[in-house]
Amino acid sequence: MAGSVKTQRVLLVVAWHLLAILAATGAGAMDRQDDIVVTARKRDEKADDVPIAVTKVTGATLDRRGLHQIEDLKQLAPSLNISYFNPRGNYVSIRGIGRNPASDGLEPAVGIFVDGVYLGRPGMAVYDLSDIDAVEILRGPQGTVFGKNTTAGAIVITSRAPTFVPEGSVETSVGTNGLVRFRGSVSTGLVDDVLAARLSVYHTGQGGWIDRLDGGGRLNGTDRTGARLQFLIEPDARLRLRLIAEYHDERDSCCTLVAGSLGPPSATYSARVAAAGGNAVLGGPGYRTTANAPTFLRVRQGGLTANLVYDLGAAEITSVTGYRAWRYRAGFDGDLSSAEAYTNASVPTDDWQFSQEVRIANPGGGRIDATAGLYYFRQSLQSALRLAFGAKAANFLGNTAVPPPSLVAFNGVTSSTEADLNSQSVAVFAQGTWHFHPRLALTIGARGTYERKSGVIDRPANAAQSSYHQALAVEEVDPSGTLALTYARSRDLHLYASYARGAKAGGINPIVATATDDQIVRPEHADSFELGLKSSALGGHVHFDLALFYTRIGAYQATLNRLFGAILANVGRVSTRGVEMEARWRASSRFEMAMTAAYDDAHYDSYPTAPCPPETLGSASCDLSGGPLADAPRWILNGSARYTRQIAASGTVSVGFDYGYRSHYYGNIDNSRYSRLGNVGIANAQLGFTDDRSGTSLQLWIKNLADIRYLESYPLGGATIYGAYFGTIGQPRSIGLTASRHF
Repeated sequence: MAGSVKTQRVLLVVAWHLLAILAATGAGAMDRQDDIVVTARKRDEKADDVPIAVTKVTGATLDRRGLHQIEDLKQLAPSLNISYFNPRGNYVSIRGIGRNPASDGLEPAVGIFVDGVYLGRPGMAVYDLSDIDAVEILRGPQGTVFGKNTTAGAIVITSRAPTFVPEGSVETSVGTNGLVRFRGSVSTGLVDDVLAARLSVYHTGQGGWIDRLDGGGRLNGTDRTGARLQFLIEPDARLRLRLIAEYHDERDSCCTLVAGSLGPPSATYSARVAAAGGNAVLGGPGYRTTANAPTFLRVRQGGLTANLVYDLGAAEITSVTGYRAWRYRAGFDGDLSSAEAYTNASVPTDDWQFSQEVRIANPGGGRIDATAGLYYFRQSLQSALRLAFGAKAANFLGNTAVPPPSLVAFNGVTSSTEADLNSQSVAVFAQGTWHFHPRLALTIGARGTYERKSGVIDRPANAAQSSYHQALAVEEVDPSGTLALTYARSRDLHLYASYARGAKAGGINPIVATATDDQIVRPEHADSFELGLKSSALGGHVHFDLALFYTRIGAYQATLNRLFGAILANVGRVSTRGVEMEARWRASSRFEMAMTAAYDDAHYDSYPTAPCPPETLGSASCDLSGGPLADAPRWILNGSARYTRQIAASGTVSVGFDYGYRSHYYGNIDNSRYSRLGNVGIANAQLGFTDDRSGTSLQLWIKNLADIRYLESYPLGGATIYGAYFGTIGQPRSIGLTASRHF
């Protein structure tokens, strides 16, 4: 590891100096850069005019840098962290807030929206980012116009719309571990200026990179296929209707975990594996596993979206209707070893949702910009926590060669805890910006949300466990709002101060409750204060944004690891404070650089009943008040640079380099020193050639340039796995070639 870090530092120094030299050779006069337009307040506005910390990334940037999955977005924005275990167990956090992996009973703290539709499950966003127009990453509570479950922020993904002028693209990639990726799109008018259509397809296949030591091949391979069909209807100048249908299918040899830490001497995981006659790969992260149970992943999802915009002249009415269905199946070795303890641990899940939003907005540019609307959301989710106990389960559970009869009863048993969860939400909202002075604007917004959730939890009796039945319901009304003052010192300098309140709905724990488990999870409320600066210079070729923030959250919702699974809980009061910076520099027509940086001090203000780390013996709970928040790196840095040069009448060569760094943090909510994930920095590089006449491009790319071996997160640890910590390991260095053509 040390050698790899040293190699990486050398590569960084060489790359940045080389690109700086190239930049100096390409200086020259350039036209003023166009303003960046965002939809952070659900209307088109210049990014500098919006009192929100927002990062916008175009689809062209995603394509150029080879960012194809939702988890890749963490390379683009400050304070953004994304952890991926599997589609059901991934989570997104912003400014340290949002640790809710595998939370069937709760929505995430970072809302994800695709073409205007809120995704109730974060796994619904786990597919290839193909044919994307733009991604906007909004930081801080966004509850006023985006609604519930955006206490940390929102990610807004917009696909490319149909065009009346024919266009298309095709792209093929090959690379390490048998990577084969294909993406294509075509768009054309069907009826002149009235009807247009667009079809986008993709397929990604790649072999695994974690060796099964039982000879069962490699794990964590990928096989994804999807398509999106759109129609754009514009019968007259006032009406615009966009219809979208999409389908995604995923069949992976995924997802396994590797041992990051055995825990303290008191941890019993390795002894239990031995008692059950098995062995595990222990003593640090590596690309090997002795897990022997079937490991697979199958996800199918589809969606229908209708976006209608009608221009009344004095106002514009927008309707967004969405329906999505999501089906998840997986197999996972619950003991992560060759022991016959858990032969399968899985949570098959079926989810469907329907949403409808109607809003009205006046045209921008006047003294008052106003938006108001109604929102309805309904979701139904069925899941089952299934644990298949093997022939040696009793030995593993009892950590003994001669287990008692009460544990022997588990051998060969399959336990299934089934949950049927339903939720409905209705909201009304309004927001207005009053331009009371040529340089000053005041924004006021409010939203009221009514939410009802109900659930039934059932566990049929088996040879080792009694039956269980519980029906629960919860209702709540939550207000959200925003207040912001913007000062335009000049065209190139904007300052703002804002307050925002966000609410995250409560929920139901889909578990068999014990005496200490509360099945009702209370709502989470966030109050955020922010000061920001947005500036540009040299005709827009230098852009610099700065945000200072402080957010306090009551009844913070998090996932706690427990034996036989995890529960959702309110862990007390937390706060996060820090500073974010974004800078872009277009030094010449040939060279551009970008950098984001964030310092975030996220900690528990009050958490006196936290779970104890395994190194603490004899205590039922521990006081983590004042301690750092789990999964919240203090520093996040990202940088990228790109140089292009004309080498012939119609040929262009480009060189790209990017780097992402995250400082150390605790990977488990118990803040065990054995769950500490170290500092990690990953560098990537691209070298490309484009024939401008034909639109054909070739790009050689390298990801994880220095071949750093690192753990990304700890989905399992502490009490769940008897004191050890198992994590997701990042991909080793991969090299590939991409050929594309635009027409």
